Amino acid sequence: MRGRFPSRSQEPSPFPFTGHPGGRGRPRLVEWPHHGAPPTRPRRKGVLIDWTPTAATPRRPEERAMKANRATVPASEDAAWTITRDGFDPGRIGHRETIFTIGNGNLSLRGTLEEGHPQETAASFMHRVWDDMPGRATELANLPRWWGLDLWIADQRVRPEDASETRQTLDLRTGVLHREYDYPIGPGIQLRVLHERFTSLVEPYGAMLRTRLELGCGEADIRIRASASLHVENTGLLHWRLVGQSVGEDGIALVAVTRATGIPVAVVVRPHLSVPAELTPGDADGQPSFDYRLRLRAGTPVEIVRSVGIVPAIDTTVPLNLAREVTGRLDAQGWAGALAASSRAWAQVWSECDVEIDGDPEAQRAVRYNLFQLVSAAPRFTEDASIGAKTLSGYGYRHHVRWDAESFMLPVFTFTQPDIARNMLAYRCRRLEGARAKARKGGYTGAQFPWESAGTGAEVTPVWIEDPLDPRERMRVWSGDLEIHVTADIAFAVIQYWEATGDDAFLREQGAELIIEGARFWASRVAQDADGSFHLRDVVGPDEYHEHVDDDAYTNAMAAWHLRTAGLVLTWLERTGPISTDHLVARLGLAEGERARWAEVAAGLRPLPAVNGVVEQFAGYFDLADVDYVRLRNPARALSMQVLLGVDGVQLTRTLKQPDVLMLAFQLPELFPAEALSHNYHYYDPRTDHEHGSGHGSGVSAVVAARTGDLGGAYAHFLRAARADLQDARGNASDGIHGASAGGLWQAVVFGFAGLRLTKDGWTVDPHLPEGWTRLKFTFRYRGARQVVELTNE
Repeated sequence: MRGRFPSRSQEPSPFPFTGHPGGRGRPRLVEWPHHGAPPTRPRRKGVLIDWTPTAATPRRPEERAMKANRATVPASEDAAWTITRDGFDPGRIGHRETIFTIGNGNLSLRGTLEEGHPQETAASFMHRVWDDMPGRATELANLPRWWGLDLWIADQRVRPEDASETRQTLDLRTGVLHREYDYPIGPGIQLRVLHERFTSLVEPYGAMLRTRLELGCGEADIRIRASASLHVENTGLLHWRLVGQSVGEDGIALVAVTRATGIPVAVVVRPHLSVPAELTPGDADGQPSFDYRLRLRAGTPVEIVRSVGIVPAIDTTVPLNLAREVTGRLDAQGWAGALAASSRAWAQVWSECDVEIDGDPEAQRAVRYNLFQLVSAAPRFTEDASIGAKTLSGYGYRHHVRWDAESFMLPVFTFTQPDIARNMLAYRCRRLEGARAKARKGGYTGAQFPWESAGTGAEVTPVWIEDPLDPRERMRVWSGDLEIHVTADIAFAVIQYWEATGDDAFLREQGAELIIEGARFWASRVAQDADGSFHLRDVVGPDEYHEHVDDDAYTNAMAAWHLRTAGLVLTWLERTGPISTDHLVARLGLAEGERARWAEVAAGLRPLPAVNGVVEQFAGYFDLADVDYVRLRNPARALSMQVLLGVDGVQLTRTLKQPDVLMLAFQLPELFPAEALSHNYHYYDPRTDHEHGSGHGSGVSAVVAARTGDLGGAYAHFLRAARADLQDARGNASDGIHGASAGGLWQAVVFGFAGLRLTKDGWTVDPHLPEGWTRLKFTFRYRGARQVVELTNE
């Protein structure tokens, strides 16, 4: 029998709530073990109408076939699977580039134009290709430009701003980005241009691009240049040094090395033209190319297909050879074959994670779009990467991995594609030495994970940044020093993954050590008062508007949870593998009294008492001033409250960037019975800068609001997350996809509106569907078995 922890609901509550039996929250509507019969139909908002049993009670073949047929999306529903934007606006290039990012879990490409543009923020990234800029930043290096295709008509360069009927369309089912436009070349004569691209979901280092040129009438001299270029930058930073280049029968080849980390990367581009043309190889320094000249005539369209391989010397010592092998495989399949193989892989992904919403087309598209972006960035092929705060879609946060990964994005994969979740957690486990080094540097024991992590696991949070109001001034960034809750957030993600998957091997071989070392950090980080109580002083909670606070409710409660959990993990290890546990204890030098110390600190580390049912966010929070929260909700406001009031000024108010207490209720719902949850939600929600604070809070607030029954508020929060990037609701989407909003959107649907929770017996749903949603269907995995839940709004 698999050893299990007691349910978290059996833990003592650190909050002095009354009427809280066993720490359990509001009554569950529907609850059943994962191996039994389906529950009876609930009668409140949301009705369970379908349930897929696990392997213990398999469906008959004909039933499975019916399910497969029903999952096929008819062509009439294409609008639910596509993101389309019309026209060309140079001022919106950055936003368009972000939302049209494509990727395969290793390689990404922003929606950058093949022809280029002076206002572009062109970028392609690959996991693990880090470079350091002394005194500046550690970041993923923008890869050499492998997608460029320049066009001339009678020696006049084609410029996107001169085109008409421009349309970009992203097909979420297949990962193909289309862009088409008409270009005037003479009186009544238009050149029709169609660009298509995809990164292969079955070739980690491969991509293909296709361009089609067609005249409606007449003829014209056309020049096409396909190239690979090292003339790229990371917003002003140069990361590449040329090693070598060539043009020949094998295509265009370029080899470069990152300047500081010394990672060689090979790029091979193989163009294939559908008609004979005059070919001129180009060997400009850092920009090898093929130039094609031809006469284009109406009725005879021309296509150029490019197979691309981009390989770093990380998994191979001969990246150029492997890049040529990648392009060779893609060439052998051709555009149609390679796309079909990648599309089949995408179909499998969607069968595991799709969410179907009837009655709300905007919600349907937004959820699928954000899932697409998460899958595009998720480390499918390696255990040595995670997802940065802005995914692989932009320069925001320099691609650093923060708590966004574990608290907001990873749950999506834990419940839909657990192999990817395991990879993301393995990234943290592999960087345990970096966390230990950070703890030692601060004078602590155990492992303290960095607020921002990159290649080595060292702290890479910038110490100073430019003042947003005055670039001549600099602002101190305290997150790397004081935002310590990330260590508990990672441990929480490990346990959530283990509870959902039953992956004992991962917990035993990797996760347990991480959890134990994190507990040692917390035990050394606390301060003890004369009355025996323990405190965490001088911290920053998830609400980054308030710095240098004491006893932050979220940080204290998560630290206490972590300490208790470490003791439970150690007990489980001893029971299920005593010999290996003895080796681990000896290797870590775990002293006899440490487990007792963890329990002592956890028992004495208390958030502040509740006042009128509301938990104080940190010591002294209730003494701060309130502001006019009606004005705070003003939709015309374009700046955050931190910018409006100043860094020092906002700390004197109760205005929140993100509600710590509600985040705690989201993570540990068993600590908040229904009445207490309602009190805290209605107190902290109006004091939160939802519009321009943190994008992390929207999904969390939606879940908490749904649990309180405030479906209007829940849906408003859901829409903020849904529109964060697609509508550039915060005005900074050009920096990249808000990964936390994307993950939070899925959690809002599954944990909030559907009310999915894990229990000691299995899983349960407590649905609260928004008005207008007539049906919600989603798939998730529990203990290796596929579960399907379908709800209707009656």
